[in-house]
Amino acid sequence: MTTTRIKTESDNSDSSSNPERRFVDMRFAIIGGSVAALVMFAGVVTVGSVTPFVGLKLLQSVLPTIRFLASSGLAAGATVMALMLTLIGLTFTSDWQFRDIHYIRIKQISLLATWTMLLSIVVLLFLGLPVEEADQLQFYYDVVYYAVLAAASILGGLLVAVALMLHRTISGLVAIGHPSGNSELIEDAD
Repeated sequence: MTTTRIKTESDNSDSSSNPERRFVDMRFAIIGGSVAALVMFAGVVTVGSVTPFVGLKLLQSVLPTIRFLASSGLAAGATVMALMLTLIGLTFTSDWQFRDIHYIRIKQISLLATWTMLLSIVVLLFLGLPVEEADQLQFYYDVVYYAVLAAASILGGLLVAVALMLHRTISGLVAIGHPSGNSELIEDAD
């Protein structure tokens, strides 16, 4: 049995109307994604300094993995965007009255998924360039190597941030059906 939740004037003082609260989830996800990206790039730094010749060999060895990561990031971003559209559709047809924080989370997840897709496309386009054949780049393969791995680290961080945002949203949605009925996403009954 579902009941309709009606917003009252006293609900305007809830935590979802607080601008500080609106960005708590995004900060949490960005911090988690940044830590993941830094850890991933720290692994690159442990290799030590790379000469241009060694940079080319290392670049050739990591390209298949990074190509797979970028393809996965593109697919994951597109899937998350489709799921957010589905969630919005279910939200609009639901009997529950959702708070602003629910819609803000959906927008934030969509923003992170969009950035993930864009970076994935840029990385895939760059990996399609024949940099091994460019004579002018032969002295800069170390720079190209670090740039590609930095982009891969950022992409990994974005994927972690999207996963953290999804977890927060799913936790709030699961709490709606929980016997205690204590979810921050829906308006309280009178």
